[in-house]
Amino acid sequence: MLKSVFLLGIILISVIFTPFAFAQESEDSAPLLQKATWLESMSVIYDQKFSKSIQASVAFETINNNDIQFSDELIKKIMSYEEIRFVFFTNMEECVMGVPLDEMCIMIGFNLDMLKGDLGINAIHENGKRISNELITDIKNAFGMNAEFHSIYLHMDDGSKNPIGTDLSTLRTASAVFTLPREDSNIVFTKLSEQLINQQLRESGGFYDVAKEMAKNPSTVITTGMALQGDELPMMLFKVMQIERGELGFAEGEDGNPLLEYQYSVTGFDISTINPLAHFDINDLERSKYFEGHFVPLNSVVQVVVVPEYPSKVNTVNTNIIAKLDSAEDLVEKGWFFTSTSNNAIDARFLFGQSDTVTADELVMEIDAWDIQSGDDSFLIDNINVRIQNTEGEQYIILAVIIIAAIGAAIFYLKGYKRS
Repeated sequence: MLKSVFLLGIILISVIFTPFAFAQESEDSAPLLQKATWLESMSVIYDQKFSKSIQASVAFETINNNDIQFSDELIKKIMSYEEIRFVFFTNMEECVMGVPLDEMCIMIGFNLDMLKGDLGINAIHENGKRISNELITDIKNAFGMNAEFHSIYLHMDDGSKNPIGTDLSTLRTASAVFTLPREDSNIVFTKLSEQLINQQLRESGGFYDVAKEMAKNPSTVITTGMALQGDELPMMLFKVMQIERGELGFAEGEDGNPLLEYQYSVTGFDISTINPLAHFDINDLERSKYFEGHFVPLNSVVQVVVVPEYPSKVNTVNTNIIAKLDSAEDLVEKGWFFTSTSNNAIDARFLFGQSDTVTADELVMEIDAWDIQSGDDSFLIDNINVRIQNTEGEQYIILAVIIIAAIGAAIFYLKGYKRS
């Protein structure tokens, strides 16, 4: 079931915001909010309740195929099939059940009901195989890979939920799966990024450099491709992800019998103090230089999702809290914007405002247990303590101390000076 949730988490792409369509005239005190199709995001999901893991990822999304370069002809051809929901490559081990661990996958996802029509399961296999055969040569060329047909896989309803509570059973999907020999993530990242991602974006640093370093870890997973959005332009994705998970062990089930499950043995999995950048081994994070000179605060986002074992709330953050996103003025200062304050699923997005960098200390978040006797199922952001990291003020204090000390030394010296 966990693999099903993981796979569907890859398939279900959710755009963190919608920067492509969001631009407005500036307020008197705010710059003009501009458009950009390139979205870079960093996400850390602390899931104590379901997968018992920490999932860290860097992702790039766009609707512009000049950013992630699939040809106009391929996009038009894929969009001509209303049954298709996504086309992805992934080097995840056992991308679907039955695929060997030493293979990676190209997957063409279909709306299961459209494939089936009024017929039975045979129609799903026949129509899925027919459409995928008509497209696979072009898709393999786009990824620069030679994959062979493996199977038509049905993503069955197992009644599971994703960490934010969306019912995964709403995704009625069948995938045509093609496989090829598995390669290490650093090799896959180099090949696919050079083939698909615009050179200017690759050379602009920022989140891309973090993803590049992250891909050197052999446990990371690379996923890239496109998700279709009806008649709209497809959403193209390039993502690097790693999962930290505890060791398998036995726990007591509800019926008293031993139950095999993951134990909480992941280093730093205590959610009382969260430091997102620690999972990427960096002390500060820079935005892409591609955005220099442009006010596009929604195009670089750090997302933190906490799914606690017990009801919890955010107690303290080290940066500003953004209460609303009604105008450009709300986005000038960097800080946290909370899209969910449920005591069962906290979802916070850090926006850079007019800043180009953020430090690890600024992103630290402290979480406390929630008193369920209060009757509320969410906390108020007004009750979160804000501990601003004012390094600039500290520098002024240090400078003042140096100046005072220097004046004191000069006075002491001059007291002993006599005119000759």
